[in-house]
Order: sequence, then C-alpha cells, then structure tokens
Amino acid sequence: MPIGGILLILQFGAASCAILYSRSNGLLAALIGAVSFNFLFTQPQFSIRMENIEDIINMATFVVVAFVTSEFTTFYQKQQKALRVAQMQADILRSVSHDLRTPLASIIGSMETLHEYSTNLEESEKTGLISGALQESKRLHAYIENILHATKIQNDLLIAARTPTDIERIFSDLESRFNTSRLEIFVLVSSPTIIASEPLLQQAIYNVVDNALKFSQDKVLIHVTDTEENLKITVKDNGCGLPNNDTEAPFQLFSSSRKGDIGKGGIGLGLNVARGIISAHKGTIQLRNTNPGCKVIIMLPTINEPAS
Repeated sequence: MPIGGILLILQFGAASCAILYSRSNGLLAALIGAVSFNFLFTQPQFSIRMENIEDIINMATFVVVAFVTSEFTTFYQKQQKALRVAQMQADILRSVSHDLRTPLASIIGSMETLHEYSTNLEESEKTGLISGALQESKRLHAYIENILHATKIQNDLLIAARTPTDIERIFSDLESRFNTSRLEIFVLVSSPTIIASEPLLQQAIYNVVDNALKFSQDKVLIHVTDTEENLKITVKDNGCGLPNNDTEAPFQLFSSSRKGDIGKGGIGLGLNVARGIISAHKGTIQLRNTNPGCKVIIMLPTINEPAS
C-alpha cells in the first residue's frame, strides 16, 4: 500500500475517535497514529525521529485533523440537541392545544352551569357537576405533571434524590389515588423499604397503572416482589393488547394511543415519562403482550446508596 494511503487511514482513525468519543481521545489517537507512522514507515525505520519538515507536517496534520473534527462534532451535537429541544417544544404546544382543551372545557362548562343555574339544580346535579369538574382537574394535573417531567427528561435535568422509601405506602397511596375496585394490589416483599425518589417513583407507577386501567374494562393486577438485588413490579391488564406486538412504540414521546382502546386516550407522555424516571433510578421497564392484554414489568435495584 502506498505511504499516502497508510497516512490517510491513520488520520481517518484519529478523526473517527474524535467523532465517536471525545476531543481528548481524538488527540490521543492522533498522537499514537503520528508516532506509529513515524516509527514504522519513515526513514530511518523503527525509530522515532523528526529530522525533516515532512515528519513535522505529518505530526501537525494528525493533530489538526483530530482537533478540527472534534470541534465540528461538538458543534454538530449542540445543534442537534437544540433541534431536539425545539421539536419537543413544538410537540408539547401541539399536544397541549389539542389534548388539554377537553378537560379544561369540561371544567369550565361544569362551573358555568353551576354558577348560572345553581338555584334551579337539584343537590344530586350539583354534586355531579362538582365531581366531574374535580375528576377533570385531577386529569389535567396528571397531564401537566407528565409534561414537566418529559421536559426534564429531554433536557437531562431529571435528578432522583433517593432516600429510604416505604414500598407499602407507595402502593397504598396509589390505591387511594385511583379509588377503583378494578385495581388489585399484592405487595409481597421481604424488605419494607427501597432507596428511591418517592414522588418520582409514584409518578412512574401511576402512569403505568393509569395506562392499564384505560385500556382494560376488567381488573388490573399489581404484584410486587423483591430479592436481595431487585424490586419487581408487575402490572397486568386484560385489554386489547398491542397491535403488531410493538412493545417499544408506547414508550415513544407523544406516541398515539392504541386503536380501539377503552377509555380516554392521553397525550402520549405517560409511559415515556415512566421509562425516564425508572432509568434515573438505574432500573428497567418492559412491556409485553400477554393475549389478552399487556404486562408491564418494572425492575428496580434495591441496593442503591442514597444520593448525597
């Protein structure tokens, strides 16, 4: 192979290290490439000498290629991140304008009816209007919480301040929050606590269970077990399952609801936020078709140290 071809290959390797890893790695690869080229392919062979201007130019070329490539890569990554943030903001605005309109309209309608016709309404009708407005308010609150968490996840700002957290309390609060007979929870753990960020973990589990209740008319079963290393949370519904057995699509940001779903669809944030929160806790979340229905499996490490 011509010497020029070998030189280009080594320079390409240095540039690749700068692109794939970091500027320092690229510069290190450039230095190694330059020294290797000088040692193996320049006269006198098998010695490292800079006796002529060509050797100095080769060394400088390696360094310049690695530096310029790393600078270009850094600039490109910043532009891509800015583009993702802008796209996310546009998606949020579009989803907010479309999906948050329904609960807001319901709340406003109920309150206006109560205000205008309060004297003509039966007590049961007043109670129904207030109950409906309260339910839609909770739905709106959940949407906004998910939007805030999604924004933090996309901008790498989600930090889980982990402390000892009571497992049974999490699921007791969850049961009270949903207040439905369709939810059955079995907590069978040997250790009563887990190191976690309780508000974030509650939000993640809430999103998963809320999703299961929407897509199933039957009971939703939650089983919680643990080992010395992991806490396992299984959420099982008997709904319509996932089309084409696509277990990744529901985790995508702003993914659309399943066709033929039961109940009201969301804005496509719940499971994406849940995955972000679980990942922040160094855990995993998986979705499986079970025919009928779906099963979500959450695995969380039980041996993490509290955040300092």
